Amino acid sequence: MSEEVQRDRGMQQERTTLAWRRTGLALVIGSLTIGRLTLETLGPLVVAPTLLVTALAGWVVVEALRSRGMSRSHPDDPQFAVLADGRLPGVVAVVLGALALGEVAAAVVRLS
Repeated sequence: MSEEVQRDRGMQQERTTLAWRRTGLALVIGSLTIGRLTLETLGPLVVAPTLLVTALAGWVVVEALRSRGMSRSHPDDPQFAVLADGRLPGVVAVVLGALALGEVAAAVVRLS
């Protein structure tokens, strides 16, 4: 009684790009929130790093949207995979590291 389930071969790529889009949006919101919270502690010194980190997080969203369109037109070509070159995970790691450093700096200032 087993039915063969037909799957769309492009759906894995679609889900992956949607996940990267959500991750990028969460990073944008997180970087703006952390920037706002550390603005009270560190002052205007935090504005430029916050804008830089937000721009990097925005790049993750744009890259996920761009590769989503490419995956629809070329679903079987691995060149268009979101993780093909490792830039997205690298940028996410840089953004998260920058946010962590900002929070550590704010904590050190609060304790002083």
